[in-house]
Amino acid sequence: MRRLSGTNAKIGTVDVPARIERERYFAELSYLELSALFAGPVKPSVLAKWASVAPEHTIGIVAPFVLTHRKAPAGTKLWAHDASTGEFRDSALAKETIAPLRAAIDQLHAACVVFRSPESFSPSAANRELLARFFGELDLGVSRVWVPGGLWSVRTAVKLAGELGVTCAFDPLVRDPGEPPEIHYDLEADSLYLRIEAAGRSGALRPEKLDELADLVTHYEDRELTVAFASPERWQDARNLKKLLDED
Repeated sequence: MRRLSGTNAKIGTVDVPARIERERYFAELSYLELSALFAGPVKPSVLAKWASVAPEHTIGIVAPFVLTHRKAPAGTKLWAHDASTGEFRDSALAKETIAPLRAAIDQLHAACVVFRSPESFSPSAANRELLARFFGELDLGVSRVWVPGGLWSVRTAVKLAGELGVTCAFDPLVRDPGEPPEIHYDLEADSLYLRIEAAGRSGALRPEKLDELADLVTHYEDRELTVAFASPERWQDARNLKKLLDED
């Protein structure tokens, strides 16, 4: 596929990799999926430090776990939670995190909020109804990104996300045996969020995989597109993809 020089896609990583200064990060990449609010509350002074180095609309805030997960993450000073929280259910404790989330969105001038589903969150009719109610009631003033659990097929999730008015995230490198990269070329969506995990792999992505990603980004050049690397060498992978797109 012929690629155009440069890209309008936002490219970055899931959290800032170790030993990379924030100033350098945002000088080289255009997006960051920030998990700071996932486990627990964050002081405004901490967010102020992020806001001082991150350009507007470059951060995607991961939503508090009590909105999406029944099981609490490891750590201290967690969001208040109980048996009613998580998995997009109507919970009083979960609703208490909305105001701090809105404040963080405003302070960081965030691009979006990312809702990560647990791997066990199945594509059942009941869960579809939960998602419809949850996103139907929650207007945060920014784009909302939904990361489905591992049991959802890409097409099913993208179709549902479109109906819910949210952006679907998926890993385009995860495909059934024998499926070509072009399997993702006809997705009907105004925006897409490519979240590259490269599960089970070590080291940087191979050139052929980067080529696949670059071709996909080019294919959807007329859509709102974000690429967030959660791969083992995510800093290198993100910069390699950006370089590849800029050079072609």
